[in-house]
Amino acid sequence: MQKQLLKKLCCPIDKSDLEVQIFTEQEDEILEALMTCPECNRFFPVIYGLPILIPDEYRDFDMEGEVLTRWGFILDEKSETPQLLPEASTTE
Repeated sequence: MQKQLLKKLCCPIDKSDLEVQIFTEQEDEILEALMTCPECNRFFPVIYGLPILIPDEYRDFDMEGEVLTRWGFILDEKSETPQLLPEASTTE
């Protein structure tokens, strides 16, 4: 995904601006990143340069979970909508 595309993306649920954490990039290309919506608290990963911006019911959270774990996050299974928790918070 080209970095300049970030200016045009918004949350597909509530149309809010997304916050971005880039994990892997190559020149102007984002290969791995995590986009989060500060309004609805949903997350949208960028995997292999592809932003996953689809509704929750169509997402494969098992596939995304592997990448999220590598980045130091886990899914909060208690939440009605997919939420992220830092791995460290699960030890409390």
